[in-house]
Amino acid sequence: MTGRRKLSRKPTAEIISIGNELLIGHTLDTNSHWIAKHLTRLGWTLDRVTQLRDSLDSIKSGVRGSLKRNPSVLITIGGLGPTHDDMTLAGISRAIDKPMRLNKEALQLVKDHYRRLESKPKLTKYRTKMATLPQGSVPLPNPVGTAPGVKMQQSKTILFSLPGVPSEMKAIFRASIIPYLESFHTTRPKEVEIKITGIIESALAPILDQARKIYPRLYFKSHPRGRETGIRPLILLHIYNIEPGAEKEISEASARIMLRLAGIRARSSLIMKK
Repeated sequence: MTGRRKLSRKPTAEIISIGNELLIGHTLDTNSHWIAKHLTRLGWTLDRVTQLRDSLDSIKSGVRGSLKRNPSVLITIGGLGPTHDDMTLAGISRAIDKPMRLNKEALQLVKDHYRRLESKPKLTKYRTKMATLPQGSVPLPNPVGTAPGVKMQQSKTILFSLPGVPSEMKAIFRASIIPYLESFHTTRPKEVEIKITGIIESALAPILDQARKIYPRLYFKSHPRGRETGIRPLILLHIYNIEPGAEKEISEASARIMLRLAGIRARSSLIMKK
């Protein structure tokens, strides 16, 4: 895709992570965390992250609910493999009312993968399952695994489905999704971090309230980090722009906050993040 997309609003995204292992506490959902960082760095707004069980009804209702909100992009993670509990695409098929069909391009990707592993690979029903996609889908090559990713258009939303294996998810995301995300005309956020010692969060709160009133286009978030040394508390304060054109205000806001902190004998140091 070559042209830059101009939107009347900042592009939005939602993530749906699918897998029983996430909901029983067996596996931590690091995939959503990783994608969220990349979406933010690319100037996208991530509105929601949802976790669902391996259930056709749950996936169907979850995807339909997301599509009703019309995000620019919906990304599902997990459930693209060959086993009985890999049912993400079947659930999406029901959500968008498109039948599952054997996709020739996806089948070729699966064949090519197994040819690299076996001299005479057999296309079992389990392997063919990974090439069976909702009608009209476009398979995305998986550089490090078997199951292709999937891209499909549904009304105003582009839906991407990625494998749950982190290395495979990241490889497909980098190769096929980042170029799409970058095609939108977005302003990438700027961020600074202020390391603050010698003040507790409740004492910092009124300073931040004043800053928010003066700089409504900036986002301020404090993160208590316990105690740095001895009895001195440590707080990390992050500031970044939530609207295009507000980047220059970050330096002014940072200087104002640090001056206020110095006035109450708290120490602070500035770290440029982006």
